Amino acid sequence: MKTLQIFTLAAALLPSGLVMAQQAGSSGQGFYLGANYGGYKARGGDFDDENDLYEIVLGYQITPYISVEGNYSDFGSYGSSLASADVDGTGISLVGQLPVSDSFAIYAKAGQFWWDGDVSAANINRSFDDDSIFYGVGTKFDISHALAITAEYKRYDIEFDHSDFPQPLRDKDTDLDTLTLGVRYSF
Repeated sequence: MKTLQIFTLAAALLPSGLVMAQQAGSSGQGFYLGANYGGYKARGGDFDDENDLYEIVLGYQITPYISVEGNYSDFGSYGSSLASADVDGTGISLVGQLPVSDSFAIYAKAGQFWWDGDVSAANINRSFDDDSIFYGVGTKFDISHALAITAEYKRYDIEFDHSDFPQPLRDKDTDLDTLTLGVRYSF
């Protein structure tokens, strides 16, 4: 199912990107591919060394200020012996970028995230799939014309249906806050 979502996302972005790529000159427009690694925490919790986040990003820079981006994010397993979850999914977002200099920019993004999650709490196991919003801010530093380093904070508004779980677990906020470092290649 996850592979199908990734291919669907790529297929949705590719035709419009190819048309725009034919029209784009060398004015900061074009496709980029990236990979991010970092950590995350449940809202209100702490960043934990064991909560690794892996992301793959495919985007198209429409103008120097606007891009469209698709991503696959894998949060792996997180939680404790009382309650744990395993979440991953695909997303699409609109990114607004403000160039501060020729090699440095700040940006904000917001989009939709389609996710699958397996939750285990108090010996009750449930699988969920849903969609939710995500948003974030970041910085981009260009090492060369094609290679850049990014640093990013995002919040994924992931909500599980807690009605099947015992009362103390129903009150948990399951939003995920992320911090990542990444590399981006533009072509």
